[in-house]
Amino acid sequence: MGKRKSRYFLTGLLIVLPVLATLYLFVSLFSFFDNILGRYISRMTIAYFDVRIPGLGLLVFLILIFVTGFFATNFIGRRLLHYFENLWLKFPMVKKVYPAAKQITHFLFGRKTEGEIQKVVLVEYPSKGIYSLGFVTNQSDNEMREKTGKELLNILIPSVPNPWSGFIVFVPRAEVIYLNMTVEEAIKIIVSGGVLNPKDLIDRPYTEFLEEE
Repeated sequence: MGKRKSRYFLTGLLIVLPVLATLYLFVSLFSFFDNILGRYISRMTIAYFDVRIPGLGLLVFLILIFVTGFFATNFIGRRLLHYFENLWLKFPMVKKVYPAAKQITHFLFGRKTEGEIQKVVLVEYPSKGIYSLGFVTNQSDNEMREKTGKELLNILIPSVPNPWSGFIVFVPRAEVIYLNMTVEEAIKIIVSGGVLNPKDLIDRPYTEFLEEE
């Protein structure tokens, strides 16, 4: 009987925890994006209507993104955005952070480029015979190539379970092993801590934990 109770508990745990983790993730993302503009919009709605509308900040934020994208696709919009970007970069602290944030955003959400950039690779890191999954983010600059006498690639070695942080290593092109895996599939491995492979499907029935041995 005790063994059967343990199986009931394990089955319930396997069902409830993924649901809670998914809900927590979506609620956290909702709160984060809603709070970007929501804190200011809520002050106005409370002042004029004495009510706070959850999600209104997120809605306005999405509309702002859409309008910005629409505006940036025409000639005048591109010129104005270029002007404001140059103005934005005149602030000392912004100049140090914004270019890196822009490059990372383009890497994650921009159009996939042809060639080796934005490819998933294996590199021998942190030592020979041990392979780490990485992303090719760029080619190393001329000074690095001249000083080492090798063509180097910038490789981001992501951390687990957060693939947006990690280490940058500079690896000779000849030592990089390219994979056919997509960035999305690689992120699946990283977030799961290696539990899931790209082609794995979560189709294991929960009822099998209740079966008698």
